[in-house]
Amino acid sequence: MPSSRQSRPRRYEIRQAILDFIAQQGYKPGDQLPSEQELGEILGVSRFSMREAIHLLEEERIINTRHGTGRFLAAAPGSFDIDLTTLQSVTEMLAGYQIGGENALLRVERRRADETIAGSLRLQPGEAVVTISRLRYAGKIPIIYSQDILPEKLLPAGWKDEDFTGSLFDYLQGCGIVLDNSQAVIRTAILGEEEIPFTHDPTTPWILLEQVIYDQDNKPVILCKDYHRGDYISFHVRRFRR
Repeated sequence: MPSSRQSRPRRYEIRQAILDFIAQQGYKPGDQLPSEQELGEILGVSRFSMREAIHLLEEERIINTRHGTGRFLAAAPGSFDIDLTTLQSVTEMLAGYQIGGENALLRVERRRADETIAGSLRLQPGEAVVTISRLRYAGKIPIIYSQDILPEKLLPAGWKDEDFTGSLFDYLQGCGIVLDNSQAVIRTAILGEEEIPFTHDPTTPWILLEQVIYDQDNKPVILCKDYHRGDYISFHVRRFRR
C-alpha cells in the first residue's frame, strides 16, 4: 500500500527546526554552524535524528561539511536547491521544504492534441487532452508556474476542474495510474504576457523543466512544463564518471 503523504518523517521536522534556528541566529552563507552534538542539544533531539536531518540539508547544498573543520552554511535557507534525481510532484517537492504554500488553479482547458503534443503522448492528432495551469507560491511569492497536459481518456468520467487543486500525482494514483519515470529537458525561458494567465515582472528569470512522465508500463501520461523562478530555485544532479 502506498504510504500516506499527510505525515512527514521526523527528519523533515528536524530539518525545518535547523533552518528556523539558522534564520533566528542570522547566519550568513560561509558562516560556521554549531557541531552536530551542539545542535542536537540546542534543539533537543537525538544525535541520530540530527544526523539524518543534516544529511538532507547537505544533499540540498544548504549545508557544506568540511571534514576536520566543521559544517558551514552554503546557501541562504530562502533559496531552494532541488535534487532532480527523484521524480516527484511539485506539491511533494514543496512539502519537502515544509512549504504548504498556495496552490492556485489558474485554468483547466479541454482541447485537441496538435502534432507536438500527440507525438509526446503517443496519441493521434486531434485526440482530446486536458491542460491544467497552476501557480505555486512560497509565502506570497509566486515561484513555479506549471502546465500539465494529459490525455482526457485517462481521466474518470465526470471529472471536474476542482479535481486538480492538489497533487496531480496523488490524483492519478487514485485513478489507478502510478507514475514511475520521466525524460526531462532543462532550459531558460522567457514568459511573455500573452502566454500566461498571471501578472509577473518581465525581468524575472525562469528555468523551464519540460518532461514527459511515464507510468510503470512506460506509457506516457503527462507532458509537463514547470517554469521555476531562477532567482529562488536552482537544481542539482549528482554525476559519476563512467
